Amino acid sequence: MDAPDSAAVEICSRELALDALPNDLTRMLYLASLRDCNSGRYLHPQLSQRIGVQEADQALSVCHDRLFRRLLIMPVSAYLLQLEEYIRYTRAERTVVLETWQSLQAYRSTIPVHTLPLYAELFCLNVEVALSILKDSSTWSEENS
Repeated sequence: MDAPDSAAVEICSRELALDALPNDLTRMLYLASLRDCNSGRYLHPQLSQRIGVQEADQALSVCHDRLFRRLLIMPVSAYLLQLEEYIRYTRAERTVVLETWQSLQAYRSTIPVHTLPLYAELFCLNVEVALSILKDSSTWSEENS
């Protein structure tokens, strides 16, 4: 890993307190929420102002890419755990989150901009399988309660 990547990761960890979030999926969702949908540029109110828009954009992009790559090498079972943990973190109703994620497929918009299509599809398939398993287990639990 080269120095700019190390510096970017340090900036993200220190300035954004990403370690306070429960897992890589939640961190990636958060970073994607900082990205402008039209330009692909990452903007953070304090960080962009303090270190500069371009520098913040680059640092956040590197962090987002690293988290995405870490998720890509995880098995589906890890996606199940991380998705469950994310749902608990949001304190939203589990069934609503699962149905909304399946319906809107908003997780597709969390993929880093310059990701190869094959990697994007792998990520989406992993999320979709995890969603299906969690939704089926919810349905099974409700039917057998």
